[in-house]
Amino acid sequence: MLKSLATGLANVSLIFKQPLGSFCDIETSHNDALIDKRGNYVTWVRIDGMQRMAERQDYAGITEAMRLDLSGALEARGHAIVGWYISDPDAALVEIERVNLTSCRNIAKALGLEMDGILSERALLWPKLMRWEAAYFILWTRTSVLTKEERRQLKHEYAENARNIGRVGNTQRLYLRSDVMSARHSAFVTRVTSALRAHDVSAKLVDPHEALRMSREAMYREMAASEWRPSLPGDGLMARCPEDGDRRPPAENVLWPPVRDQLFYADAVTRGGQRVDFGENAFGPIDMEIGPEDPRPFVELAATLGQDRIPWRASFLLEGSGRSAMQMKDVGASFLSMFPGNADLRRALAYVDELRRKENHISVKLRASFATWAPADQPAKLRRRVSTLSQRIEGWGNTKTTAVIGDPLEGAMSSVPGLALGSTANPALAPLSDALGMLPWSHTASPWDSGSVLFRRADGGIWPYDPSGGRVRPLTVDIFVAPPGSGKSVLANTINIGLCLSPAVMGTNGAKLPLIGKADIGKSAEGFVKLVQEALGPNRKHEAIFSSLLFAPGYEFNIFDLQVGCEYPLPLEKAFLQNFLALATTPPDQNTPFEGMTQLISLVIDEVYRNCTELGGGAKNYHRGVDEEVDQAIEKLGIELHDESPYWRDVVNALCDRGEYRLAERAQRHAVPILEDLIGAVRSDQVKDMFDSLRLAETSEKASQIFERYISDLIRRYETLNAATQLDFGPARIIVLDLQYVAPGGNSAAANRQTEMVYLLARHILGRNFFLHPEYIKFIPERVHGYHKARITEIYETVKRIDYDEWHRTQGSVLVRAQAELDVREGRKHNVQLGFASQRLSDMGDGIIAQSTGRFVLGADDQTEREAIIERFGLTEASGKIVRHRLTGPRRDGAPFLAILRAESKHYEQFLINSLGPVELWALSTTPADTSLRNRLYDRVGFTEGLRRLSKVFPAGSASEEIERRTKALMRKGDAADNVKAGVIETLASELIEGRGLGLVLRPQDEPSPANDTMPVAAE
Repeated sequence: MLKSLATGLANVSLIFKQPLGSFCDIETSHNDALIDKRGNYVTWVRIDGMQRMAERQDYAGITEAMRLDLSGALEARGHAIVGWYISDPDAALVEIERVNLTSCRNIAKALGLEMDGILSERALLWPKLMRWEAAYFILWTRTSVLTKEERRQLKHEYAENARNIGRVGNTQRLYLRSDVMSARHSAFVTRVTSALRAHDVSAKLVDPHEALRMSREAMYREMAASEWRPSLPGDGLMARCPEDGDRRPPAENVLWPPVRDQLFYADAVTRGGQRVDFGENAFGPIDMEIGPEDPRPFVELAATLGQDRIPWRASFLLEGSGRSAMQMKDVGASFLSMFPGNADLRRALAYVDELRRKENHISVKLRASFATWAPADQPAKLRRRVSTLSQRIEGWGNTKTTAVIGDPLEGAMSSVPGLALGSTANPALAPLSDALGMLPWSHTASPWDSGSVLFRRADGGIWPYDPSGGRVRPLTVDIFVAPPGSGKSVLANTINIGLCLSPAVMGTNGAKLPLIGKADIGKSAEGFVKLVQEALGPNRKHEAIFSSLLFAPGYEFNIFDLQVGCEYPLPLEKAFLQNFLALATTPPDQNTPFEGMTQLISLVIDEVYRNCTELGGGAKNYHRGVDEEVDQAIEKLGIELHDESPYWRDVVNALCDRGEYRLAERAQRHAVPILEDLIGAVRSDQVKDMFDSLRLAETSEKASQIFERYISDLIRRYETLNAATQLDFGPARIIVLDLQYVAPGGNSAAANRQTEMVYLLARHILGRNFFLHPEYIKFIPERVHGYHKARITEIYETVKRIDYDEWHRTQGSVLVRAQAELDVREGRKHNVQLGFASQRLSDMGDGIIAQSTGRFVLGADDQTEREAIIERFGLTEASGKIVRHRLTGPRRDGAPFLAILRAESKHYEQFLINSLGPVELWALSTTPADTSLRNRLYDRVGFTEGLRRLSKVFPAGSASEEIERRTKALMRKGDAADNVKAGVIETLASELIEGRGLGLVLRPQDEPSPANDTMPVAAE
């Protein structure tokens, strides 16, 4: 009896909404929808935002199109859309950890990379610049949408379900599930999501568990990113024990508990008329009293409040049959038309009627509730935030708000999503297109939910980027366009660091660094390599290498090297040799090889390898003393060679048979042809028989003579290409080659030709193994099948990337561009990414631009170039204004850029900022003055300590301003500029090392300054 009385009193209190649980109408779930106690269906749709940036006129066009799509569903009663949005800078770190840092830490640990310093710096910096936000459409379908016949079917379904289920007690009322309601609701959900996606707004259905978790976190902000999960039908459930002596245990002991009992873990406490406490936070509700005079896109409100960095949430309730709901007001306004305020109301209603008559533009009932919060023990902060939020809303198209709501608990619950369809806000009659424009769908979206690189939007929104591409972007071809000093190199390095920390490094054989090769001009990637080397530690720093390419002793590289154990080149290796030799035998002022030269080169390549393979023919003899490691291995392993004429090929085979593949590779360098062997091959009888009669019209020479002359000249000019390979990178997985000393470019036709050859050579050095495919195993000798099968499979499954800096230097080289475009086309099937960087878009070439899936524009030199970028990429007017006016180069809060991406078969245009901390900026800096200062500190105090000191004294990530100031001050004395600058950098380095001058901040606070330090030194 007491139990029945308690239940009855609880039901009475629910009617008057006394306990917190009375604000939750949700009863249970059905597929992707929730069901409330009246049988209404609710589905959450996550709104990730727009793929492209837009302006106000663009939003107007989109909302007008959406109006046409949704008018039919919202003209009558039955359907409702709740646009819900939340922004919380205080939760930024939680979200940053979820989408980026936690994964990066775990992968760094698996790789053995010591990246704690960089990742900890990001965890300190990013939450100060970024904010967490989320937006949802909560779609309601009421039972009133059904026809009379359908309502009869619904009652029959309820009765049938109740008979089948039996008495359920105080549990979720499963009998409210209905196929009739589910079908009508699904059609509405499909209609809304289709309307969004048709206008490039990313929308995804949300699982009921996730929806209820978000509702709970909206109330209890301290629960953000918790692991809490509601128990819904279909979930596993632990049975509850009955009370002692209870012979008939109630059904609720084995069924799912009510949703409201799961959601609320702490009661709400009302304090005064404008504040209510939930858990650890106090909330201040605000309602929209009068709608905006000038309806504006929601993104304008969100961007403004994003700059204020206050937490807030908003709920816009948009219901159908708005005109009929306002009929009583219309009658009242007509009756009291003598009063001026009511005359305004009459005119507004007349305007709505006119829209309906002339344009068939329906109106809806719109209510908007807002709230902000602060720690419960900081009421002054809450008052400030409520005031700021109210002012910003009122500035959003001249809207009127009120914080005097009556019941602050009900006002606060009005902005809690998905629990009930109601609001304390005053209803407004709004044209549908205006109401849709006010809903939270107009922020910009990322195609990735998480990523090892994190950018931010200008308003502080978090924008994850996955450099591995994944299923979202299986073809990754990036181009970077920017004049010098725009942050292009730092952005490229950031992406490569992200690639090292992406899930793509987790292969079938465990975690390994990705294979990255970069043809650099200068030392723009030296900081990236140094950072990885230090993170790997002294025992593994050989896995990342930065090296200059020189035509000098010690840098020998033989283009005829083979895969270990092979006697002939694989198809892709022969294709490179043909391209390289064709380029080498083409006059510098021409781009097309001589007639017949391509066929001649192909035959000569086959002949030269045949000569070096046939024993007793041109095979190369083994000599002791050429490679001491190989000599020692022969003795240690007891390898027996022919006494009179041992061959290097025999040594290679013997070492392969014993599993010494590294040594076999070293021995093989002496068994393969070199450039001078081509001369013997072109003079062979087989080549003469086919090409002796071919004479070139340009010079009247035989093709073989032309070939021989060019090869002889090539040997004379580049001796390092006519010798066994000494440029050995061993097991390195990250290789950066600085080509600035061997790729002059621009001075003459001969210089340009050399640059072209160097780029082609660099591509071969860096990526000769990147395009290996398991199908190539059929071209490999049987004795090394096992070794190469495992090796090629591992390489094939590994993510690989080749970057080219200063790509404009290859302009005009048909063969180099053709090779690059072939790599672009075939990159996907080999899991190879390509990156190209240059100062102008036209430097890239139409083929690469057309195939690129990532375009990063950081600036343009002049207006002509800006307009060319806008036209070539077909940018929206909003993106065009970014290119024209907002790509200002690096600043204190980061380097802005426009990202134009093709992902998931969709087109994205986003204005983003690359924000890094001072330690990372100093590590990746490419400014000559900064790198000179940084390298001095590396040499004298070490990598980690050098970065610590630089970031402490120059937290902006650059000392350029200080160096320039000191240089100008000394130049006024008449000293030479170069000498002065070098002296300034040395002096500044000494100050940071010795802790004087600007370096005083590095000393402990309680340590007195040395007596010999004088003020002029610090103020110099």
